[in-house]
Amino acid sequence: MTSGTPADPGGGFFGRSRNLLPAFGPGLVWAIQPFTTGVLVGDALDPTRHGFRGAVSWMAWLAWLAVLIVLAVPRPLTLTLGRIGAPAILPAAAWAAINVDSDATIIIGVASAAAAALVPLLAAVGERFVDAASYGDEQRFPLRPPGPVLLLLLLPTWALTLAAVTSGPLLLADRQWVGGVVAVVAGVPAALVGFRALSRLTSRFLVFVPNGIVIHDQGILAESVLFRQYEIAAIGPARADTTAEDITSQALGMALELRFTKPVTVPVVTGRAKVEEHTALSLMVSASRPAAVLEAAARRGFVIG
Repeated sequence: MTSGTPADPGGGFFGRSRNLLPAFGPGLVWAIQPFTTGVLVGDALDPTRHGFRGAVSWMAWLAWLAVLIVLAVPRPLTLTLGRIGAPAILPAAAWAAINVDSDATIIIGVASAAAAALVPLLAAVGERFVDAASYGDEQRFPLRPPGPVLLLLLLPTWALTLAAVTSGPLLLADRQWVGGVVAVVAGVPAALVGFRALSRLTSRFLVFVPNGIVIHDQGILAESVLFRQYEIAAIGPARADTTAEDITSQALGMALELRFTKPVTVPVVTGRAKVEEHTALSLMVSASRPAAVLEAAARRGFVIG
């Protein structure tokens, strides 16, 4: 096991580049969309009825501006909004590509849309948005989404939320008044439910505080739990044969293991209204960027291993 501060990962050109991407990447990639994907979608809309084309164009500009503002204000709330709104450009680009003949316009538009959709989903971007809500000498690191949610529920929930937001306005733009009004009325509560479900994923994090580490995950813990630094013997990658209490919610990827100097008690949610006090000598958590967590832990004087 080792302790101390590793070489500064932020030094040099490549280190600065890694820091610049989460800070400016989402906004810059989104800012160019009117000149790339916007051209593709505009060409696809050309043959449509003038009134419909104009209404959709206005909605597209408003949506673009809203997402641009969201990506410029890093917070957990805006991370959720950005991760709902930005990827919506990809299905729009796919639809437009079917209705446009210019290969160059299609390639540029779809590639640009893919970048705009994927950059906000990067773990480093999520970390920047989540950490922006830290107080004082805190540093927050998002936890990976539960495995079953990621594999089975995330994409359908996003798609249904997006459909709830867009279907009503699009039907109204096409002068389908009854269907549009019904879709708007039904879409508002559906969108709120979907947003609430997706926002829970950005409200799960590991926090370094001045006197230790806090785990905040309302899906698995009844309340946030503080582990003081003197209680933590070491933090490192979970061993293959570990017997640690697993609070990763079956997240995919490498887990980290907190090993304690003596048993600790954690309030584990085991049902809708059921909480059990579990005693453990070590815990497994799954951060979106485990290496970044270990770097921060070393800087703060935790034993790594």
